[in-house]
This record gives sequence, structure tokens and C-alpha cells, in this order.
Amino acid sequence: MRKIIALTIDVHGIGPEAAAMSEDSLVGRFGHGRYSYNIGIANLLNFLALQGVKATFFWPAAEMVRVPELFDRCVAEGHEIGSSGWGFEDLSVLTEVEEMALLRKAHSVLCSRAGHQIVGFRSATGSLSHATLPILKSLGYRYDSSFIDDDSPYCLAEFEASGMLELPIAEGLEAANHFRRNVPQGRAEGLFDETLDGLLTSGDFACMTLNTRGDIGVGRKARLAMVARVLKRARNHFDASILPAMTALDCWRRDTA
Repeated sequence: MRKIIALTIDVHGIGPEAAAMSEDSLVGRFGHGRYSYNIGIANLLNFLALQGVKATFFWPAAEMVRVPELFDRCVAEGHEIGSSGWGFEDLSVLTEVEEMALLRKAHSVLCSRAGHQIVGFRSATGSLSHATLPILKSLGYRYDSSFIDDDSPYCLAEFEASGMLELPIAEGLEAANHFRRNVPQGRAEGLFDETLDGLLTSGDFACMTLNTRGDIGVGRKARLAMVARVLKRARNHFDASILPAMTALDCWRRDTA
């Protein structure tokens, strides 16, 4: 059975700060999320082109509104677009009516700009409500990628979302998880390698999550060099296929049928 790495990217600019502060106040160190807009997203797109791989970019709609030209570039270069809602909201505190309106609005805006149906979702904050997955299913989504409760994809029928799959995040393969804790880059690379070794030796699937920011992400070129080494090692040691999320899930479903 082939080894599969689902390569996913969280597009985070000033959104996390803007969810709690006015955008006018986001200057200096409070506005460092603009690194994504200025260079981080472009660096990742250039990197992926050099690597010859496609990824899934999970966009909060508010981030797309801020830099539509970078969203358009993702689409034009053949990367999958996923939704991360509107603007780093906590879905668990919304009423079902509020949540439906917000997710529908984000979905409509992203699909309209992309020019096609979007089928993948990841909560930008990790928060879901009991209504989230049924709402996503009603909007035509085929998978969610917000949970961290398994190593391999699984069906979401028990959450009233029959037909949808969960693409669980691997914490050891999540860049923000390491850099938010100020893990040195060399140690972060070792943790990526150790996690991939564990997942691909005992199983056949892994989900890698990068981030476009310069502080908690891999937008900086030195960190992208680290990612390049991790991907090269995965190819050499496991002959792993590196794919966007929906493609990876389709391959996994066929392989495990």
C-alpha cells in the first residue's frame, strides 16, 4: 500500500489578532501577521512550485478579502482551496442560526472567487459545535480537518455527517504547534521526522500542516529549507506521495476499500 502525505497550509495573516483587536491598532509587533501578505504566502507558493507538489490552502474568507491577488495565485497554480470560516471565530459559542449564516457566507465568498465548489473545511481556531459538521455537509463539503483524535482518516457518520471524512491533524507535523512553543528549528525538524517515521512505518497516511506566518509558520526561507529536507527524507525513505488533502483522501479511500 502506498504511503501518503496530505500537505495542508493554514493561511493566517493578521486574522488571529484582528479577531480581538481593531485592524487600525495592528501595527508594529501587533501587526506581524502581515508577513504572510508581504512575503510568506508568496514564499510558500514559490517553494511548492520548486518542489513540484500541490497543497491545500485553508483560507479564512476575511484573509482572502485582504489579499485576493494571493488567493487568485493559489487557484491559478492548481492548489486546492479549503475554507476556514470567516475570521477566526469561535464556532462553539454561536447559535446554530448564526453559525449557518457565517459558514454559508464564507463558503459563498470563497467559492465565488475560486470559481468552483470548495469541499474541505478546517476551523481556524480548532473550535466546532455539534451543528458544524451537519451544516458543512448541507453546503456540499466532503471532509473536515479540525480534529486531532486519530492518525488516519475516518468517516463522520456519528456526527450526522454521513459521507464526509475527517482528516485529523498530526500535532507533531503541525509547524505552528512547535514554533508557538519556541522550539528551536533544528528540534522542530527532528520532531517532523520522528512523527513521519512513526506514522508511515506503522501506517500509510500522514497529514502535514504548515502555516504562512513568519513567527509560528514556515514563511521564512530558512524554515522552508527545513521543510524541503523533511519532504525529501519522506520521499527517499518511504516513497511517499505528497498530495493535496482531497486527492490524498480519495487515494486513501481507494487503497483501503
